[in-house]
Amino acid sequence: MHESKIKSNWSNIKLKLMQNFPQLSDADLIYIDGKEEELFQNIQKKILLTREELIYLIYLYVSES
Repeated sequence: MHESKIKSNWSNIKLKLMQNFPQLSDADLIYIDGKEEELFQNIQKKILLTREELIYLIYLYVSES
C-alpha cells in the first residue's frame, strides 16, 4: 500500500483503530512522515497483530473510506 494513501486517510484509519482497539491512545497513533515503520511496530505490539494483519486491516479501512 502506498504511504500517500495511508497518510491522506490517516485520520479515518486512526479513528477506526481506536474504535476497534480501545487500548490504543492518541499518542500511539501519531503519524510522522518517514516514521511509518515505527508507528506500525508500536501498533502491532499494542494490539497483538502481525504486520500482515495490520496492513490488511489498514487496507480495509482505506477501502471503506
